[in-house]
Amino acid sequence: MVDVCNFSKTFECKDGKEIIIRCLQESDEEELARFMRELPPDERIYFRDDVTDPEVIHKWIHETTLDQVIPLIALREGEIAANWSLHLSDQYWTRHMVHIRGIVGPKYRGIGISDKIVYELLTIAGQLDIERVVIELVAQQKRLLSRFNNIGFKLEAVLKDWAKDHSGRYNDLLILTMELEPAWKKMEEMILDYGTHGG
Repeated sequence: MVDVCNFSKTFECKDGKEIIIRCLQESDEEELARFMRELPPDERIYFRDDVTDPEVIHKWIHETTLDQVIPLIALREGEIAANWSLHLSDQYWTRHMVHIRGIVGPKYRGIGISDKIVYELLTIAGQLDIERVVIELVAQQKRLLSRFNNIGFKLEAVLKDWAKDHSGRYNDLLILTMELEPAWKKMEEMILDYGTHGG
């Protein structure tokens, strides 16, 4: 297992301000709850869990182990700006794959945070000998679908009315996949293009 407990990197965003990316810690519980509460309601409904429930956040932090989920956050001036994670499989036949999930807070979008944090997660996945990355989206998440298509993820399947959101509506679930090495290289190219750097 990769030791990410002390993982911490600093980089400069497109607007010239710094972001710290590190592993989620127990002391982040209150700040993570605030971050989730302040997400737009029309985005929160697509989460697998009710992220406005403090108990959900508590379980994420205190009952999840790093052999199940590797969570990274981006901090800006003490506030969580983004929360992304690698979800590992405990099944023998899917042990070569990981799921990536996450979100950037609305006021921090467009300055390169998602590219950098996803790149760091892909780097960790590479250290774990992962071969394929999987992303699940609902059909309404067109902005994210376009983003991952641009990176090189391909749509593998559409499951009709598979996901029921917190408003009670059914949504098509989109399964996107990509081999790790091309995804990794593409993210690296995108980061170099706009001049961000690790610290």
